[in-house]
Amino acid sequence: MNQNTLISKKYHKFTKHSPISVYSNTHILDWDNKPLPFKFYKNPNHIDLPRNFPLPDQNTFVSLEKEQSSFKFHPIKLDILRVSQLLFFSAGITRILKFNNAVYYMRASSATGALYPIEIYLSCAQLPGIKDGIYHFCPADFTLNKLYKGDFTDTLYQISGENITIRQAPITLIFTSIGWRNSWKYQTRSYRHWFWDAGTIISNYLALCNANSFSTEIILGFQDENLNKLLCLKQREEAAIILSPLYTNKTLKKSSNSYKKQLFEFETIPLSKYVIEYPKIWELHTGSSLTDKVDVKKWNKLGKKVLDDKKLNKLNMIQAIGLNGYSLKDVILKRGSTRKFSIKSISKSQLEHILYLASKTIPFDFVENYSLVDAYIIVNSVKELESGSYFYNKNSYKLHKLEEGNFRKVSEHLCLDQELFGNASIVCFFMANLNKILSIWGNRGYRAVQLEGGIRIGKMYLAA
Repeated sequence: MNQNTLISKKYHKFTKHSPISVYSNTHILDWDNKPLPFKFYKNPNHIDLPRNFPLPDQNTFVSLEKEQSSFKFHPIKLDILRVSQLLFFSAGITRILKFNNAVYYMRASSATGALYPIEIYLSCAQLPGIKDGIYHFCPADFTLNKLYKGDFTDTLYQISGENITIRQAPITLIFTSIGWRNSWKYQTRSYRHWFWDAGTIISNYLALCNANSFSTEIILGFQDENLNKLLCLKQREEAAIILSPLYTNKTLKKSSNSYKKQLFEFETIPLSKYVIEYPKIWELHTGSSLTDKVDVKKWNKLGKKVLDDKKLNKLNMIQAIGLNGYSLKDVILKRGSTRKFSIKSISKSQLEHILYLASKTIPFDFVENYSLVDAYIIVNSVKELESGSYFYNKNSYKLHKLEEGNFRKVSEHLCLDQELFGNASIVCFFMANLNKILSIWGNRGYRAVQLEGGIRIGKMYLAA
């Protein structure tokens, strides 16, 4: 099924924006049926997460620039306090806004439409400060809801196609998406948003891992159905999209398989009065799924053979950037989206540093030191740089001018005629050779490239 790439090509074409699709869409938001932004269990088994966790005071530039391969030792203990820090500064509530009698719970990372479709589950085994088991993280009250007790390391190890990092980790984070929470507004196109919104969370998460010298991996290769069953996710409502083991050393843990194979569903509070299903979302998700361990292992090897000679250059620019700037804590807490720009120029140096930090290696399981996306930039107002369109070479970290000119109206039009993007100093578009990606990784490559785009946008948020 994963190799039938007509599924992802048809979906991509169907959900493309055009002037006709944008202005002929008659979809009206039903505000009385807006989905809850949190997942609540009817019979919760809550554990309060500690709020006295250490704050990430490390320099943001250093945290974004670090490569995981550079970690020589791990002076910081990985325990429930540090996990609480990671959860809060990746997906926690950082501020509450009230507007027109509505309450908005703003999170540490951005999300399309502030709808936050991503949920996080934790599989803990021999993690100091918490008993072994599988937990669901609830940002609403900063708690963990215990779903199972026991060590599930071996279960996840098998589900991931025997990915060895799972065996090294006392905790594995599992990211899922609740489809209706985003499709309420964005309809069929919202499948793209699953991975964009997960990507911005992961950009924070990776920076925090770097700040703490924790090792991790972003795993897209796993048996979808088995992982969904393990978490008791309701079919065609919520689905697992990413695994991420977190560890400080490469010692293999001893574990016992505690997974009971009976399937049951934990009762949850309904998200809204009714749900509209968009079949094309689930057609693509099913069509990009991996069914067994052999599929997973095969998928993980696909790109490594083809792309060995095209790895990113690991040039270090941290000395050029310097150590000035905010701490990671301050940047994440102050980060927010704006609806108005000052129309002032940024400097060429600032732009180069933002692009450099956004292009650093992502520790994916399916490819090593390689990027699926390219950055194209419309420059509207940058000191020492002519206005026009540019291509960013991610190997040399250099901007190459494509065409000179005033493209404010172009950048505004390309972004759905939103004035904000005409007033921006620069607008960055991440592009990909989709046909090439699908020819290597099949439909699951569609997930991968959307996720990478989201992660790199999240890195730009932090760097800016």
